[in-house]
Amino acid sequence: MSRSSSWLPTLPFGEAAARISKDTSGCQRALSEAIPSLRSCDPIGNPDHFRQRTIAVRIKELCLVASATSAMSAKAERNDQTLLLVPFHGGTTLRSGTMSLTSAAGKTAIFVRGRHRSGDTVTREPRSSLCIALDVSRLANTVRDMLGLAADAVLPFDLDRDRTVPLVHAGISFDTTIRRLCSTVDAHVRQPTMLMMMGIDDSFYRTIAMALAPEQLLPSVLTAVESDDDGVRINRVCDHIKAHISEPLTLTHLEQVFGRGARSLQLAFLKRLGVSPTRWIRDQRLDLARQRLENAEAEASVATIATGCGFSRLSTFSREYASRFGEAPSKVLERRRA
Repeated sequence: MSRSSSWLPTLPFGEAAARISKDTSGCQRALSEAIPSLRSCDPIGNPDHFRQRTIAVRIKELCLVASATSAMSAKAERNDQTLLLVPFHGGTTLRSGTMSLTSAAGKTAIFVRGRHRSGDTVTREPRSSLCIALDVSRLANTVRDMLGLAADAVLPFDLDRDRTVPLVHAGISFDTTIRRLCSTVDAHVRQPTMLMMMGIDDSFYRTIAMALAPEQLLPSVLTAVESDDDGVRINRVCDHIKAHISEPLTLTHLEQVFGRGARSLQLAFLKRLGVSPTRWIRDQRLDLARQRLENAEAEASVATIATGCGFSRLSTFSREYASRFGEAPSKVLERRRA
């Protein structure tokens, strides 16, 4: 068979684990992991020439579907998912009512908020793509963390609008970052627990947030030459946080330790550590709590450990711990005592 009728581009991840198929059923099953409302996948052109490879990985509420297919169309009804469709080879056109959005590999992705609308995608050439199903609440909270906003603050941009998303901004390639994240997924494609422990889902959410709002999250100061002493200042703040992890830590106090204002502190953390100071503190506390739970004495309790790691509310600690590590802190103590 000629290359034109059988060739497929490489998958974003899972190339070695996925199998080639001559029908659309495997593609529809995998895509349904991210798009439950998917109703059909149909070949375009000679169905005897259709080929597809697809693989899905779920990391907590984040679902990643890598697919490589011949020309095809897909239809979804009442789509209420939040999706980012990233082409790795070729492109796709999404249509819903009067709306039409087109993606192109290395240039643009498609962000779909859904809002219960039906729609269809059309791919008229062999293509390889990544479909990312997101939790929109977590995406919004990621943006707030990166901007240092309060948990209930209104976002400075609209997350409720379907649109084309540029994959390059001011010389920064989100496409490259997503491809590198997919390389990490590929290395552990059969070990989603390992990917969860590595925080790969956080990296996807941060990268997507920056791609959606580069003007807000990548201000020009981030592309300027950083100050010679920023590293020293950040290290000083991190050391201070670790030394006072069980105490209340306010941004105002951390600004004093840093020696500059709130905006400079936020940007320095974002550039060097990839997260806001608030997020970094929370992650440090959760990591410390996990260490203490796994080495706890028989009389230890979840509440005591949570308080010792700086959490004032047990319910908040339990929820955030389970979200980060995939299990309740009480389960860790149960294993320790078994």
